[in-house]
Amino acid sequence: MKNIFKLSVITACFLIVSGCADFLDRSPLSDMSPATFFANKGDMKSWNAGIYDAFQSTLSLGHLEWGDIRSDNYHTTSYDDGKAYMNAIESTQGQYSWASLYKTIDRCNVAIARFPEIPGVIESDWADYVGQAYGLRAYMYFYAIRVWGDVPLITDPWDGNVENSYVPRTPVAQIKEQILSDIAKAIQYLNTNVANDRKFYFNRAAAWALKMDLHMWFREYQLALDAYNAYFAGSTNYALVANDKEWKQIFLSPADSKETIFNMAWNFEQDGSHPWAQRVGASNTNNPYKISESIFVEFVERLYSGEGKDGRFWNVVDTVKLWNSGNKMPISTSHWSVSGIEKCVKYSDVDPTATTSQWLVLSSSNCDIDICLYRYADVLLLRAEALNQLGKPNEALQIVNSIRARVGYLADARTEVDQNDKKAVETVILLERQLEFMAEGKRWFDLCRTGRVVEVMDPVLRARQEAVGVAVTGFGDEGRILCPIYYREFESNPALRGHQNPPYTEG
Repeated sequence: MKNIFKLSVITACFLIVSGCADFLDRSPLSDMSPATFFANKGDMKSWNAGIYDAFQSTLSLGHLEWGDIRSDNYHTTSYDDGKAYMNAIESTQGQYSWASLYKTIDRCNVAIARFPEIPGVIESDWADYVGQAYGLRAYMYFYAIRVWGDVPLITDPWDGNVENSYVPRTPVAQIKEQILSDIAKAIQYLNTNVANDRKFYFNRAAAWALKMDLHMWFREYQLALDAYNAYFAGSTNYALVANDKEWKQIFLSPADSKETIFNMAWNFEQDGSHPWAQRVGASNTNNPYKISESIFVEFVERLYSGEGKDGRFWNVVDTVKLWNSGNKMPISTSHWSVSGIEKCVKYSDVDPTATTSQWLVLSSSNCDIDICLYRYADVLLLRAEALNQLGKPNEALQIVNSIRARVGYLADARTEVDQNDKKAVETVILLERQLEFMAEGKRWFDLCRTGRVVEVMDPVLRARQEAVGVAVTGFGDEGRILCPIYYREFESNPALRGHQNPPYTEG
């Protein structure tokens, strides 16, 4: 998307604040009046591309660093710094900066304020663009409150006064109301078109999925079901795929899958190497992380359960040494350590030679990965959680069965657990989400949403600490569930000083 963004114009707008307002990297509203930059319909398209450019910068790495890497999904390969893996992250680590997130928010703010004022345009010209801006702003703030808790709430473009960029943290409850308002505006303005190319732009289905996700985060289960029923119930636009081969196509060709809702587009020639591959799935580098042993064992045990075979295993896990001359070799749980499974192949296509691997493992230097942000299985499994909380465990577990059956695993979840045990039912649902959304940035937030971070991660961290010979303290301070505010934010925004997330320091 970078090549269609009018970089020269935007760069000129940013020069005025370079070096004095890194907190938001925002452009003065006065420099972008309808008489200058926003002069015609085409300028809306260019600015919209800039929003998605910032959006890519925010989540291409952030969706893993903030949503998966800290969880029990991964095991270190010793090529990382160990801080996230050992729950020892610090405020000096740049991956916890919110600068790009606020750049996305600010570009949304400008679009919302400016597009309707462009001379000669009518609502039908600007409505869909503004709907996307509202939706992406809501999505960014939802990320912000899940990662940092209270954050500055900014909904107006900057006026150029440096002191006006000194914004204190806003309580989560207030930001939640803003997110709900933005979602409502997005639904109001977004085009009803559900064509395939809309999968790469914020769309109405994404707005309803976000609304459902938000209500689940705050444990408003009936409201979450209401959101599902308002859009997805009875819809013919979205459906689960039919089998494990179609499941793979969700990631290889998202525009053509009825299961995808919203994806982040990526083109190597325009956007460069993809951080996703560098972290978990590239053939040309030593990835810092590989799939955890617990997930590997669960997948393998399903292969030999007599209840069908979970096709997600061979579609996600790089079993290079277990693929010979086009044939899958026998596999056991011990292969996790014997053969190594260093690369995630979720976005990899078939290797045409098929002699050393089933998949043509992507190179970080040339891969195009259209990350799934929302898809129908996500919505359904959130619905299952809500149904369980509202006393309908049988319906909830039927959803789990449908998720399993489409990839070839036929075990009946309803017989695996006492349906009167709400937490046990939730555990089954969360395990299915863990397997289904491996490397999609969901697991950490699933643990947070259900209040299970310490319960799940404390024994995991104890084992990690014991393995490297450091003091065994487990998870430690529960304040570490949130990420630290990056130290440079305090330098550029004095209103934040003294308000770091404990137990972190400000520098």
